[in-house]
Amino acid sequence: METITNPPFTGIHNFRDVGRVVNSLSRDRLIHENFIYRSGRLDDATPTDREKLSRHYGLQDGTVIDLRTKSEHKKQERIQARKTDTGTKTTAPWDVVYINFVGRKFQLNVVKQLKWWQIIWFMTLMICQFRMAAIRILGRNVLGPRGLLGLSKDSLRFCQAEICQALEVFTDFKSYPVLVHCTQGKDRSGLVVMLVLFALGIPLELVKADYALSNEGLAPVRASMIKEVEEMGMDADYTKAPPEIVEAVWNFLLQEYGGIDAYLDGIGFGEEKRRTLRKLLLV
Repeated sequence: METITNPPFTGIHNFRDVGRVVNSLSRDRLIHENFIYRSGRLDDATPTDREKLSRHYGLQDGTVIDLRTKSEHKKQERIQARKTDTGTKTTAPWDVVYINFVGRKFQLNVVKQLKWWQIIWFMTLMICQFRMAAIRILGRNVLGPRGLLGLSKDSLRFCQAEICQALEVFTDFKSYPVLVHCTQGKDRSGLVVMLVLFALGIPLELVKADYALSNEGLAPVRASMIKEVEEMGMDADYTKAPPEIVEAVWNFLLQEYGGIDAYLDGIGFGEEKRRTLRKLLLV
């Protein structure tokens, strides 16, 4: 489907215009296009990629929401430093809102699910600065067994302040266009975009179609993704974007919170903010 990357990028994967995807699959034009984009990380964007984002997609006047953790940023900084031999960080030509999506509440919840002796081993590795070894303990014993749906539910429970912070960016007209990304643009970005589309009242089948496009968007980097998640103690299933996750999240919000509106009310993204969101994004 040409809406994944058109024109194509060299160093950015899983990019798409969410409005264009939804409209192309609907009988009607539902969302303003060139307003919401989603993608994987931008660290490997070439100068030509950045020019396309700035000029063709209008991000020179827009905002990027970066949902990655501090650890992910540090890892990419080390990789970029090795590539350039200078350690110089490229200045982004757009505003960036950094949101540490996997916040303290989420992290504590994950650690609490370890057995007592695993917690001791985890803490020892962290103190000794063997971070990846510590993360593998979480991956093998908590994150992997929880699966994509379990982690999505945990995010909805324990990342509410971060979710609200991300959603509020979409209520400011001066922020647009907005590009939201994490590492691969699949899970955290997928959840935030999913909630935006839910709040807009977009039909479930269209939300599922957008979510599932990450399978195609990440195809070029699938092998490296599998390697990354296996290093974290998880399996290849974590690199997929099954559309049934969307309906499962919708049902979870309905059963646990009384629906999307009640959930958003509970995290501080009330009706007035949702009304602003609809006014800005719906055609």
